[in-house]
Amino acid sequence: MKGIPISKGLLVIALIVIVIMAGSMLAQGTSYADPDISLQMGVNDVIDYSALEKADHFAYVIGYPDGLVKPLSAITREEAAVIFYRLMTEESRMKYAAETHSFHDVNDSRWSKVEIETLANAKVVQGYPDGSFKPGESISRAEFAAIAAKFDQLDAKDENKFSDIEQDDWAKDYINASTEKGWIKGYGDGTFRPDYIIIRCEAMMLINNVLDRRVNLAGLHKDAVQWRDNTPDKWYYEIVLEATNTHVYERVDRPKSTETWIKILDNPSW
Repeated sequence: MKGIPISKGLLVIALIVIVIMAGSMLAQGTSYADPDISLQMGVNDVIDYSALEKADHFAYVIGYPDGLVKPLSAITREEAAVIFYRLMTEESRMKYAAETHSFHDVNDSRWSKVEIETLANAKVVQGYPDGSFKPGESISRAEFAAIAAKFDQLDAKDENKFSDIEQDDWAKDYINASTEKGWIKGYGDGTFRPDYIIIRCEAMMLINNVLDRRVNLAGLHKDAVQWRDNTPDKWYYEIVLEATNTHVYERVDRPKSTETWIKILDNPSW
């Protein structure tokens, strides 16, 4: 498994975006992303939703060797690609595997090359007009939402859900459709702030929503992997643990029910 700070595959992939900020979330630590458009596709241009692994709950985010998970740090474009790649089923990864060199700044020695090329072949991500992918740059809320959205059939809504989404905004359909789906939320002032950088805990919240993964404090296992910078008093505590622990679980068979973890497993190797 590649040693990256943030993790796995697609499912949720492809991302419609919770780029998430539950209305009460703070905007601290966020900044504006590159305004160049790199992920434009129609909402109906999606890959098979079965490409994402929903039943098995493996860790798709990996923390750091120093015991930190950095929930308030930004996510880069290549980290986002790696997360969705890890969320994909083995069959879908094989189906979209590519040996091509789509971007001049993603060479054979790049740790994320396989993941980026696979998602590009699946038309989940795109590069810039100059032939670059800019793998090390931070990804915006709109871009992350667009990726996730491409893993499901979502109905585009003409009515904007947020005051700062213009009618001609390239990500309008992704954002409105994901809001209808209940995957994303905006800020208390009625804005979505699509060009703000998405932070790690927001991305985990979005992906958990897409995959219908949720656990509360009572459902956690005593052996769950913990992180020094993710303490129980944080609003994102359970969200981060859900994303960073591979676990066996049980739950009532109804939408949005919470899990009870039965066992903690070793993380898979991709």
